[in-house]
Amino acid sequence: MEQTMIGRDAEWRTATEALRCAGDGAQVIEVVGEPGIGKTRLLAELAAHARERKLVTLTGRATEFESEIPFAVLTEALDDHVRRHGESLRARLAEDDVRRLGEILDGLRSGPALGPASPGGAAERYRTLRALRRLLEISAEPEGLVLILDDVHWCDPATTDLVDYLVRRPPAGPVVLALAYRPAQAPARLAAALATGHAAGRVHRRLALKPLREADVTRLLGPGADPRDAAYLFRLSGGNPLYLDALRRCGTTAVGAARTRDDLDPALAALPPEVRAALGAEWESVGPDSRLLASAAAVAGDECEPVLLSEVAELPPPAVLRCLDELVGRDLVHVVPGTGRFRFRHPLVRHVVYASAAAGWRLGAHARAAAYLERVGAPPQARAHHVARSAASGDTGAAITLISAARAVGAQAPATAAEWTQTALRLLPGDTARAGLPDRAELVTYLAERQAASGCLAEARQTMGVVLDELLPTGHPARPGAVAFTGILIRLIGRHEEAQALLTAELERRPDADNSDVLLQIATYALMRGQLREADERLRQVIALVPESAAAAIARAMRPMAGYAAGPADRAGEQPGPATALLDTLEDHDIGRQLDVFAWLCWTGLEIEGPRDSLRRLLRCRRIAVRVGHSFVLPYLLAMQALMQARLGRIGDAMRAAEEAIGIARLLAAAEPLALALLTQCWLLRCAGDYAAAVATGEQAVAAAAESRGWLATARAMLAFSRISAGETRRGAADLVAAGGGPELSALYPHNRLIACSVLSEIATQLGEPESAEHWADLADRVADPRHRMSRGLALLASVFPAAATDPGRAAKVAEESGELLAGAELLLAAGRAWLTAAGLRLRLGDEPAALDDLARAEEIAGRTDAEDLHAAVRRLARRLRPDARPAVSGAADLTPREAEIAALIAGGLSNAEIAGRLYLSIRTVETHVSRIYTKLGVTTRAAAVSLLAR
Repeated sequence: MEQTMIGRDAEWRTATEALRCAGDGAQVIEVVGEPGIGKTRLLAELAAHARERKLVTLTGRATEFESEIPFAVLTEALDDHVRRHGESLRARLAEDDVRRLGEILDGLRSGPALGPASPGGAAERYRTLRALRRLLEISAEPEGLVLILDDVHWCDPATTDLVDYLVRRPPAGPVVLALAYRPAQAPARLAAALATGHAAGRVHRRLALKPLREADVTRLLGPGADPRDAAYLFRLSGGNPLYLDALRRCGTTAVGAARTRDDLDPALAALPPEVRAALGAEWESVGPDSRLLASAAAVAGDECEPVLLSEVAELPPPAVLRCLDELVGRDLVHVVPGTGRFRFRHPLVRHVVYASAAAGWRLGAHARAAAYLERVGAPPQARAHHVARSAASGDTGAAITLISAARAVGAQAPATAAEWTQTALRLLPGDTARAGLPDRAELVTYLAERQAASGCLAEARQTMGVVLDELLPTGHPARPGAVAFTGILIRLIGRHEEAQALLTAELERRPDADNSDVLLQIATYALMRGQLREADERLRQVIALVPESAAAAIARAMRPMAGYAAGPADRAGEQPGPATALLDTLEDHDIGRQLDVFAWLCWTGLEIEGPRDSLRRLLRCRRIAVRVGHSFVLPYLLAMQALMQARLGRIGDAMRAAEEAIGIARLLAAAEPLALALLTQCWLLRCAGDYAAAVATGEQAVAAAAESRGWLATARAMLAFSRISAGETRRGAADLVAAGGGPELSALYPHNRLIACSVLSEIATQLGEPESAEHWADLADRVADPRHRMSRGLALLASVFPAAATDPGRAAKVAEESGELLAGAELLLAAGRAWLTAAGLRLRLGDEPAALDDLARAEEIAGRTDAEDLHAAVRRLARRLRPDARPAVSGAADLTPREAEIAALIAGGLSNAEIAGRLYLSIRTVETHVSRIYTKLGVTTRAAAVSLLAR
């Protein structure tokens, strides 16, 4: 470390330690502090150190003036690298990942720039983030990757999303992410993401740079420095290295001599007057043409080429080169190594120069930059930054450019798209259709959609208020869709009563119309809040209003989800089967209009047709949601997909769907879908046998549900189930009853209600509370729908436990009947539990052959699933029934499908981090699986496991 890094010894040791630890998994380094404190210098030294260690080292710097350009800092860091290694990266990346990355990085673009991006919103963004993570993992092989991003307090929202994602889902492999930013200016989302990561401890280091001490300043000035000068400069600079350097460069004669007209950077306003004067004096010390060129460079971009500077400054090329020589000689600008581009020495220097230029000149300069970029064929998104800063009201061409740019980046960078759309609407305050653009209602709705996709739900709600109040009168064909979208936004904000009031008011606006679609939507809102009686009442209204319609068929199919809370079903007339099959007869456009309703219809189909057809239909809804850009529905669809896959025992697949649901919900910044996604993950972790993680996730789900006032009863129930599995039996049982709203469990959905009855019946029997066990068995019998195998099977399972106390033989037969029904309904985990219960009862009766038969049925079911919770229960009983048996293949026979998959990767030489990346699992989950594999194989080291698996 060079002499100029005086005063940073401890920080340097921490930073280099992160590089040494990268082999253990991804590391994050935060370097924080005020402007000029030395963040950039420390990162530069870290980059040099990483390159000496032969690590791939990529660097980028965000800038204030380009803060709306999507992934700008990441493009600067990665694009040259992917250009050099494009062929090998394409060979390693999935085709879909290459396509997504090519929209961001020219080095992976396979053809001309694409047109408007898919409107997939948060789903597209999530998959783009996942592709970027995979790119980092590949780039890190074999030695490691150091990605350094400076000044990320200015990064665009898309890059903030990436930082959040990488902190929550670290890349698998030796990746070091180093970030520098000013805490006072960091966006709340960025600060929250990094705060979450900081809790990770050893893999996340935060270096808070403090001002230098006076002794350090004296050492920096050198052995010949006058102590009085050192003390004076220390007082003026406050120990800030950049301020000290600026004061030292021009001495004290310039103090108070410079002022700027326009302080765009908050850091400028906070500069000591003497330092501002010193920076301004540097700029004013060069010739007039060089000052003009410096101003042009401040406008043109963080890095710029001479030909662009010539256009912006209106100077001939020879003069531009002479001025660049002078600016480089005065150390105001630096040459960007390996390129023909130039950049300012420090962002604050650029800000002083930009703010010192006359406002009118800046307008013209941005216009000249935009015109030049258009002449050379730059796409609208490359010009929009300058167009937005120079266009005048009524400029149709500028508005068209901004809308085209917004459409091009809308899926990946919705916040930027919203900003450019808003600017275009300001330029054309009247009829946009006359300018060749879509009508104003469509553009304002698109603005709201992009605001929602970027997590700005309140702003999106306000924007849609303009659409409904001013642009789409009652009777307009687009108004129902706008009302539905507005209702969803209000619900996502957590204001359920307001959302329902909006829909109810729409009913009153058109009392003579067919309002079945609005009633269905109100019913889905009530279902999400667990208000089953209200939901059932609305569904009955639909049936009464249009009894022979498709809407009535849907309502009849959905009533079982509400538990017929508002009145008994007409068992003969309310068969939901035809309604669930209705999805197969509809066009995508019809489904896209009411995706949230059809999602519930798929879920209802589980009772009638089992998970396979329901999952097929749900996946179709998901594809439609992505195509039409309804990101707000995707977390619900993905969570339902995960739960359907869990019914089939595919816990690993379900975990991936739940993880995607959580990622999209976080991008939407909406607590309600996040609560659903988290409670789903809680249940899956319990099924996977990771009870501590299940409880922790369940607590997060309850917190999100309490904030959003949706899914609260279900979240509390999932947490209670996890506590029971974790050994907190009494607390979990009490919490489960409370979640259900009391001894009738009427707050739970019918399926969860039956599961709860069976669990509570078993616990009561274990605790010697026969009356309580009888109550839960009786409740299950009362609420079960006798038409459906799953309901009958769960009700029978609940009755097994109280019966076992007096007649274990009859109880065993009932458990076997329950297992048959549940296996037939493909509720595999419950079926396995039923067969294990039957086997235990047969063993208790001394009928070992029958017990072994029942155990074999449980083992057969367990072999179709990767649920560790069920596998562990099977192993426990198998050890009792077959104490002397040994696995056919040295422990491998005991491995679940997921464990076998991970074991194969271990045998192939992959590290835990690489396995996590390959299977889209967290490293912690992989470590849990690896520990279980070692236990089952009877080994304690990776080498021993590899040796055994290779036999």
